[in-house]
Amino acid sequence: MTIIGQRIKNARKNKNLSQTELAALLGVSQPTIGNWESGNHEPRHAITSRIAYALDVRHLWLISGMADPVDGKSLATPVVGEQGQYLTTPIVHVPVLEWPKMADGFLKDTPNPQRHLPASLWALQPFALAICDDSMLHEFAQGTLVMFDAARTRLYDGELYLFNWNGVAILRRWRTNPGRLEASGDTSQFETLFPEENPVVIARALQSIRELA
Repeated sequence: MTIIGQRIKNARKNKNLSQTELAALLGVSQPTIGNWESGNHEPRHAITSRIAYALDVRHLWLISGMADPVDGKSLATPVVGEQGQYLTTPIVHVPVLEWPKMADGFLKDTPNPQRHLPASLWALQPFALAICDDSMLHEFAQGTLVMFDAARTRLYDGELYLFNWNGVAILRRWRTNPGRLEASGDTSQFETLFPEENPVVIARALQSIRELA
């Protein structure tokens, strides 16, 4: 059995799902699940995020077994101590992109970065944007760089996301019960948005920095 196959099996059992039930959630056959868990085949990367979502586990943990300090919980054993956690966090070079004029197709056309920014964080598809959304000025000063991960599109209450709202890229905080997109600016000027269904998530915000020069 492969390591990822063992993780799929353990997570499936934790969710009290049969192989047939998991297969139905993913739109694959039961033998496909069996082959993953037995190690005869490994799931393609394109479907691993769907597996993680169906099993309610972190995508990073599913594909690597590593804890995810950004998300705050994982089935993996957490690193003890803040210093140890920092030292085991990878250094990645995050491409700094221009704020998207249109949200549709953003990231799919591989936009050219203005530069790269070294950062210590867990991210599979990182990128950074200089905030130019007036609705978030109470949270971020104009020009603050926010780092995102396009691999994290699952909605969690209280987290910040870059949304595709009717073709426009907006940064908002997601709230549940009822589902809504909240701004941090003047509420009389920037209304809370109430989508009829889950909004389109481009990426989740991970970190922010303010450059002094």
